Amino acid sequence: MNSRFFTGFILALFLNSFSVSAQDLPQKIQQYFEAYQKDTPPEKAYLDLDKHTYTLGESVWFSAFLVAGSSQIPSPLSQTLYVDIFDGDGVLLEQKIIYLENGRGKGNYDIPTFGKAGNYQIKAYTAWMRNFGEEYFFTGGFSVVDGAGGSFLPKVQIQKIESNSGKATYTLEITAVDQIGNPLANKTLSLIAWGDGEELHSQDLSLNAQGLANFSFSIPEKAFESQHLELTHLENENYETSQKIRLPYSLNLADIQFLPEGGNWVLNKKSNMAFRAVAPDGIPIEINGKIIGTEIAFKSNFAGLGKFEITPSESYYKSQIEDPITGQKREISLPGAQVDGLVLQVVNNPVASYLTAFVQGTYEPNSLILASQTRGIINYMIQGSLTNGVWGVRIPKENLISGINQITVMTQDGKPLLERLVFIRKETQELTLTASTSASFSPREKISLDIKSALAGSPAPGSFSIAVLDADQVEDESNGYGTILSNLLLTSDLQGNVYNPGYYFKDQEPETLESLDLVMLTHGWRRFNWSQILDNELPKVENFIERGINIEGQISDQEDTKKGMGGGKVTALVGDGIEIVNSEYGPNGRFIIRDLQYLDSATVTITAEDTRLKNFVDVEIVQPEAVFTSIPGNYPIEIKWPKDLIATYQERNLMNRLSDESDIMDLEEVVVEDQTIEKETDEIRKIYGSGDVTIDPEKIPGSVGYTNVFQLIQGRVAGVKVYVAGTDVNVQIRGVGSINAGTSPLYLLDNIPVDANTLLQVNPHDVASVDVFKDPAKAAIFGAEGANGVIAVYTKTGAGVTSSVGGTLVTNYGGYSIAKEFYQPNYAEKTAENSISDKRATIFWMPILDIDGRGNATIEYYNTDISKRQRIVIEGIDSQGRLARFSQILN
Repeated sequence: MNSRFFTGFILALFLNSFSVSAQDLPQKIQQYFEAYQKDTPPEKAYLDLDKHTYTLGESVWFSAFLVAGSSQIPSPLSQTLYVDIFDGDGVLLEQKIIYLENGRGKGNYDIPTFGKAGNYQIKAYTAWMRNFGEEYFFTGGFSVVDGAGGSFLPKVQIQKIESNSGKATYTLEITAVDQIGNPLANKTLSLIAWGDGEELHSQDLSLNAQGLANFSFSIPEKAFESQHLELTHLENENYETSQKIRLPYSLNLADIQFLPEGGNWVLNKKSNMAFRAVAPDGIPIEINGKIIGTEIAFKSNFAGLGKFEITPSESYYKSQIEDPITGQKREISLPGAQVDGLVLQVVNNPVASYLTAFVQGTYEPNSLILASQTRGIINYMIQGSLTNGVWGVRIPKENLISGINQITVMTQDGKPLLERLVFIRKETQELTLTASTSASFSPREKISLDIKSALAGSPAPGSFSIAVLDADQVEDESNGYGTILSNLLLTSDLQGNVYNPGYYFKDQEPETLESLDLVMLTHGWRRFNWSQILDNELPKVENFIERGINIEGQISDQEDTKKGMGGGKVTALVGDGIEIVNSEYGPNGRFIIRDLQYLDSATVTITAEDTRLKNFVDVEIVQPEAVFTSIPGNYPIEIKWPKDLIATYQERNLMNRLSDESDIMDLEEVVVEDQTIEKETDEIRKIYGSGDVTIDPEKIPGSVGYTNVFQLIQGRVAGVKVYVAGTDVNVQIRGVGSINAGTSPLYLLDNIPVDANTLLQVNPHDVASVDVFKDPAKAAIFGAEGANGVIAVYTKTGAGVTSSVGGTLVTNYGGYSIAKEFYQPNYAEKTAENSISDKRATIFWMPILDIDGRGNATIEYYNTDISKRQRIVIEGIDSQGRLARFSQILN
């Protein structure tokens, strides 16, 4: 049934059950949601990654999904998606601008071989999404491991945390071993405790013969957004290895809330009391507790959530909470129970065909309304009253759609009294996927994989992404990182962190469903506020839908005459005629060139002609401000060391390098003529070649606010420490060094040796790239002067922003990111490239797989030398917004 007709049909039923005086309310609610969908339909983004654990030097492949409106169909609105990638410390590393077509796009991020290990984070959003709040952006991540490391794998065990006079005192044990389990006997470690980038404590530790150290230290008891320990081991005189591990918080800093079902509880009325315990960094805390003066005891689950039944005979209760790991205890007061009022209990029996809502208590006047809606689609509304203090309502599940369902009990004039979230999952509204093959998974065997998509047994077309993984190297981490189902149906509609979101969609077992309901009881709904609905207050639109690259700028009077500008026309020429776009500007000189379509970067010529001043004007580009320049760091609870993935590290890196040399870029039918010449010019300028890490300032949106070159390097290269204080600069590069060469690296400015103070004077806006040489083999070309590493800065030579002349400005402006093609070897022929060992972890990746109306698709790929078990992961969506996920191991 058409959703708009269905909604109208339900509304007509509602109106027949309402008194004349109450009919305005459902009409007002319905009109609001219709306007909401028509004028400000929200968008949601989701990124499907090929996997979630990588080693340095690998490529992260992702497929982008963007949906819009309550039905969550592939978005016909935005064509520009921003993907921000942050390292484990929360430093913005790169921004990808992804071109979308029918809500689908693709991209990749190349992890530098000499980058930083850690828990990387991703945010994805459109300009339109910014109108609805940053908390609804897609947030994901992946883990990066140093495959060449492994000599220092510490384990931290917190034994006790004590609080006293504003200090948290930690007692802990550290065990340090290498990758094969040998203890770092009698070694010395250095430890620093950090909180939001502030050094809180530091000391040296002496390990015993078993690689153990027991010690205590104190830090301020403060709710830092993130806090961690940095442990450093000096392997030899010149090389340090560091590991960062999350530092747990004092129980006193935890956000512990008791939340009665429906938001209210009343004396002598039985209620479900839910609770949640969360640390300041959003990680849950598992707790035990009891209600003082009663026999009620409770215990949280893995996500710090739980509930218990209570019939209050008193208005106020206290609980005693204990952290079973640290031993800390704390008393928390429960919210006060009301003497009179209403309570709500919702029963969602999986086998029943309806939801049951029980309202109990007293309320005058005794006339209530119950409304049920999902993402702005009203699915049930009824007027009723209490009979003997009870009102029961059955909501047919056939009316409901998958996702978070909000049940609200309100007064006749729309004042909400009780509210409850219930999650509905209808597998009949999901596509069914299957994948099969007759292959034996022999080394380098050509494999044909047959994929079928269906809905209720009938063939179903859709757009999907597919990853084929070596199951012995890659674990299933969907519980922790989430899936297309958990994101688009759950986390994208809730504020705050949902821990292990994919867990709630792994099956429909009672334990899983109960855990999901705890999420509903403890996370409030925020997309719709009833006061805004009743006041017909739609989201404020400050950011518009982007269907291309936008360039904003300012035109000003060149001679600063009294005449002033009158407004005029502005023209943008992209490349050598790739695109010509005209726009206008007013007397204030502000202009915007909208919806340009080109990849990578291109020369853009902007010409302005004023009605009064003609071409005697200056043209300036206004750089957009970054949404994020940094976010709180995300630190592992323990050091991750995937042995099977590490075992193939060298072979995979060699194959990655060979594939990069022969990589064919997918330009999606857009040709940027000057790219080859620009690349060749860049190679000529870099007479010493590229460094181990190359930093492109244009990929760091926050760099527009930087005041010196060293800020471009700070926090972006593993093993490189940068300290800038006034005119004093100190840079240390780990992994290189010479007794006779001092400690400072060699600095180059456009291939010419300079000192640090000279680089300090270079405007970061004039920098084209920064190359950092860490590998002694690469730095050997510089001789003894490069023994401590090299930092080479290259400035823009005509490709960057230049001063405007005669109302014309020529600039190089970034466009959509180019998506690399996934390298797939062809073993039908014997070639030099095919002679190397093939131990790929991601065997096959296709970011956009379109299945037609027959519901069938076949893909072909070659097996590796070692894979015997392959994990097939497929995610996707059809044109009606129905989702699909398939994950299975094929032997």
